[in-house]
Amino acid sequence: MTSIPANLRAEPTRFSYARKRLLLGITGVGTVVLLALATLTFRLPARVLSTSAAQPAWAAIASVTLTFAAMIVALMQFDLIGGAWLVRRRVMPPAWLARWARGAGVQLLVFAVSVTLLLSVARRAGAQSLMACTVAFVLLQLALATLRGRMARLVGAMRVVPAPPNLIAAATRARLDASRITCVDVDDEGYVGGWSGIGARKLIVPLHWASLSESALMATLVRRRIIGESGAHTRGVIGAMVWNSIGFVAVLALTGATMATAAGVVTAAAGMTLWAFLGVLVLPTPSRAAVVAVDLAAAAEVGELPMRMAIEQLDRWQDDEPVRPRAIETIFHPVPERSARIARLVNARVGGRVRVTQAHHLARHALWLSWASLSPIARLVHCNVGRPALWVMLPGD
Repeated sequence: MTSIPANLRAEPTRFSYARKRLLLGITGVGTVVLLALATLTFRLPARVLSTSAAQPAWAAIASVTLTFAAMIVALMQFDLIGGAWLVRRRVMPPAWLARWARGAGVQLLVFAVSVTLLLSVARRAGAQSLMACTVAFVLLQLALATLRGRMARLVGAMRVVPAPPNLIAAATRARLDASRITCVDVDDEGYVGGWSGIGARKLIVPLHWASLSESALMATLVRRRIIGESGAHTRGVIGAMVWNSIGFVAVLALTGATMATAAGVVTAAAGMTLWAFLGVLVLPTPSRAAVVAVDLAAAAEVGELPMRMAIEQLDRWQDDEPVRPRAIETIFHPVPERSARIARLVNARVGGRVRVTQAHHLARHALWLSWASLSPIARLVHCNVGRPALWVMLPGD
């Protein structure tokens, strides 16, 4: 069993910044889950939307889009708390509202595209609509995965900037091709970027990483290289797509919903919201294992101290929660607590490696790709509620 060094042990603070955000996330996600359950239990879509495939396509698409626009506005209270008030860097409400409206507008556009494609495919496929819609759903996820970097910049209003010399130098020492790096200027200190696409083609790096120490910056870039070269990123994306697709098939089969009608689309979205919630509960466990494996593999190259420095600084920019109760960590956090990650480095006797069974950020890829299923949960979890810069590329390691 891994022991935590004495200087890393600390009692969790009940009313810390991280705990307040966790409570907000639980409340927001719980509200959406209850709404989804009520939607399915009382068959609300069939009461307010058309159940006929003969309804003009434009009318069906418009009614569904307006339904989700109303939902986004109704959930705005959680975004306001999590983005304008419960943050380290407070912004004036008008400035926050402009950012939120941009991000929410882009999400609504993605929802409208998904509705249009799924409804059109279902109507053309007829009796084969389940298979056809599943293929369309997979293609939607592929598009989102491929465009992840561009979507993050669009939703979060990020600017692409030249990479600072020290970042380029650190990438060279990390044996990471600097031409694959896209540096972005983003206000949210919790943004960590990541690989865009199914394969590791483009690496998004936040400009504020340039303020890291030389050794910590190199360690973070070594981690990113290992995540790409080991296939952990690709497995995370593909695993998330498989998870979401299984849920899509199961929801359509269990609810009997057809994507050919407005009511059927909203019913399926409610079911996929519950499936996404299940993913929030079960996918963090394999995700944590991948994070630790990457830590150990990177430490084998750069050493324990630089890796420890990187872990500590990036966590301070995010939750800044060195220790968590086991139950909270197991259910809500796909990235292990800071002290446990450092303890694994301290106690490691041999260099680590990332196994072919490990998928990096499986839980958070599944959330982002769930936009294709019109689930709102992806931007209501505690780590990114109200923070558009973190809606596409959620906080991580």
